[in-house]
Amino acid sequence: MEALMLLGDMTWPDFQRRAHGGYAIVPIGALEPHGPHLPLASDTMISEHFAARLAHDLGGFITPSIGYGIATEPYRLGGTFPGVISISGTTFTNLIADVLCSLADHGVRRFVVVNSAIDNTAFLREAARAFTDRVEDARVMIVAWWDVVGEDFRDALAAETGVARRDDHHAAMVESSLVMHIAPGAVQPDKLTTASGHQPRRMSYHVYPLPPAAATETGIVYTADKASAHLGERIADQVAHQLEAAVRLEFNDPHGQ
Repeated sequence: MEALMLLGDMTWPDFQRRAHGGYAIVPIGALEPHGPHLPLASDTMISEHFAARLAHDLGGFITPSIGYGIATEPYRLGGTFPGVISISGTTFTNLIADVLCSLADHGVRRFVVVNSAIDNTAFLREAARAFTDRVEDARVMIVAWWDVVGEDFRDALAAETGVARRDDHHAAMVESSLVMHIAPGAVQPDKLTTASGHQPRRMSYHVYPLPPAAATETGIVYTADKASAHLGERIADQVAHQLEAAVRLEFNDPHGQ
């Protein structure tokens, strides 16, 4: 694989040559607990991995990651655990819009925002809407790995592992497997456990503070027992393939750069 084109490593003439007609790929993550076995920056690591694969496939360049996101709701995390460092919705939206506008000022018009933290999504949409209202010939695609992994693939994975999709959420089998493949040295597999003691109450709405019955003891929602690096490699390959296809479709780019 050729060297990645990282914006931060470029000189200004390098960037100037790539800005017009190229893809700016912007990895977005978060800093928050992912069970006792995964690093706090798991979301950012996942976004960086798929940004790198996309940049290689499309010939784009990667901007510095934005590793602080919107605070994830406690029921998504399985409770309240130390390690969340978040920024406000206004700050996040303005940050994203300012980054896109700065790149556009230098001629960039094609943007792919790779996000791996679900609570960032609405604010990313707002930033992209405001940005494209200002820069009318720009196009922004916001995509997360779960958007493109494919329904049939997820259903087949659930049937193969015996882990129902309704049991596979934050820091659970699929996300754990991805990080085990992407950053094996950052994972503590001996601490990969299910939430012990009770099955947490499932909620489809928000209650503050989170009812104790809806919390887990580990922050894994709901089980990660079947996670493995091998499984993560399969998921990553599926996502990378589908991600490239989705970007080519939305940008009418059958052949890339």
